[in-house]
Amino acid sequence: FRSKEHERTKPGLATINSGICVTCVDDGNNEMEYYGVIKDIFKIKWEGSLRLEMVLFDCDWFDPTPSGTRHTESLGLVEIKHAARLSVFEPFVMASQVKQVHYLPYACQRREDLAEWWVAYHVTPCGYIPPDESNDDSNPPAGPAQEVLFFQEEGLEGTFVVDLGMDLDNTTSVVSDEITDPTDLEFLSKLTTPDEGQEDTACENTYDEDEDNQDEEDPDDLLEHLAYDLMIIDFFFFT
Repeated sequence: FRSKEHERTKPGLATINSGICVTCVDDGNNEMEYYGVIKDIFKIKWEGSLRLEMVLFDCDWFDPTPSGTRHTESLGLVEIKHAARLSVFEPFVMASQVKQVHYLPYACQRREDLAEWWVAYHVTPCGYIPPDESNDDSNPPAGPAQEVLFFQEEGLEGTFVVDLGMDLDNTTSVVSDEITDPTDLEFLSKLTTPDEGQEDTACENTYDEDEDNQDEEDPDDLLEHLAYDLMIIDFFFFT
């Protein structure tokens, strides 16, 4: 923001940043917009453990009544009569309460009914990007999320017919995995049933292994058996 006096001392400025607008509520709870021009800027500081600062604008306010401010709702047009002023003395407003406005005169200067009116155009301050309110993803709803219910229908209306006549002629028989050839069955029977000669050989091998194990007994075990036999003989002959 800049004051009107500061802009007068800087000729050739590309922008005019002295226009402001503040929205207030009257006694009837109706919103009213006050348009004005900054005359001077004050910065107030409070000394202490907590440093506080406040910026005040000293402004010239235009007449907010219909005789000084015209609203065309269908076009979103706001016109200000720059010669009309606010009747009461309330020049100050905090910087955090206002919005920046640019006033444009009508290009047609020959019409006297438009010469004393300016068009108020709200602008975005330099270096500030307002949030995109049209993007629903960046602005989630403030209320509770609505639960979305999914369901599946029990059945479908109508009937349909499947013709399998042509497909049955082209069907091929499925080859079974069951073995029915007598030669193959006999061969499998020989593989699963052991021969008698093999069984006898297995028994003989087992008997020979038992005899070998007996021959390979420990000498200490033989002495224990011999001593036990002598004790039995002595008991029967000397008692």
